[in-house]
Amino acid sequence: MGRSAVARRGRSARVVRWLLPAAAVVLLGCAAGAPFERNDDLSTELTARDAAAAGDDAVGSEVLWAGRIVGVEHLEDTTRLEVVSYPLERSQRPRTGASPQGRFLVDYPGFLESADHRPGRLVTVRGPVEALRTGRVGEQELTYPVVATDAVHLWPQAAAARSQPQVRFGVGVMFSR
Repeated sequence: MGRSAVARRGRSARVVRWLLPAAAVVLLGCAAGAPFERNDDLSTELTARDAAAAGDDAVGSEVLWAGRIVGVEHLEDTTRLEVVSYPLERSQRPRTGASPQGRFLVDYPGFLESADHRPGRLVTVRGPVEALRTGRVGEQELTYPVVATDAVHLWPQAAAARSQPQVRFGVGVMFSR
């Protein structure tokens, strides 16, 4: 075997030693886990709209719902979020490109900072449908399923921005002598 073949194998071994750990880091970074475990008691087929239509039959159902916050209200011992519901992605993020699936309320025991949990932010919640409440959006009366939970996952804003398609156009100009 010639000297150049040995040198190429040495370079290949160095590249592989560098490439494998780098690939592992990239793969682990992309494989972000879902915030909540799923179990047999969890209803992923029941939507917020279906729960509102089912009435008292939906009360007590353990749900995993996600959506975009449209309102925050601080009550005496509770923070209430109003959320427009969307289907779940595999990562349990709301799939905001899909059609909304109704609205629901989240009753969180204690204080959630409204500067963080503000309208527009994406959340995923898990918990039982505790009750149904009526409310209004403009002149329209709605029935809201209420999820009582201390398990609210607030998605990073970068993840929310990444879900929207981004297209940019530019013009380049170069001057030379």
